[in-house]
Amino acid sequence: MMMQNALEMNAVSVVPGAVAPLDLDQLYRRHRLHLLRFVQRYLRNAEDAADVVQSTFVEAARCADRFSGLSKPSTWLFGIALNLARNQVRRNCADLYECVEEGFMEQIADMDADPAKLVELRQTATRVQALFEALPAPIRATFDAVLDGEASYEEAADRLHIPIGTVRSRVSRVRSAMRQECA
Repeated sequence: MMMQNALEMNAVSVVPGAVAPLDLDQLYRRHRLHLLRFVQRYLRNAEDAADVVQSTFVEAARCADRFSGLSKPSTWLFGIALNLARNQVRRNCADLYECVEEGFMEQIADMDADPAKLVELRQTATRVQALFEALPAPIRATFDAVLDGEASYEEAADRLHIPIGTVRSRVSRVRSAMRQECA
């Protein structure tokens, strides 16, 4: 049977200008692994490479009647694989960029990114920090205990061994001074 197929192929190729039909099974067995390694080096992804090799043989079967015989069948096959691998790279690059809905960028844009406003906020923060550092240590300690959320007024009073009214008045004075500085 094999001998008969070989004879038929030789008989067809004897006709001037005719091209022997491609034996895709033989091409697959002979070149699949080499083609897979070639495409893997190009794509650097084993799954995509396997898909491209499979598509290569599908495309080769679909276009086998157009094989002109000007090159070796393996060269033709590798050309198909290279073109499909390039297409896969383009698809992979396109997948990196998601389409976003209209107005999405406005939703995530920082409306406070105005440089002048940022400078003003930094200057205010510097003034408040300087004012806070100028306060007497007992007042700073009271404000720190309440402001950081570590303690309620009652807990701060117990921890600092002062009456709760003193805690309230100190916190109120600091807040008032900060408001005046920021105004």
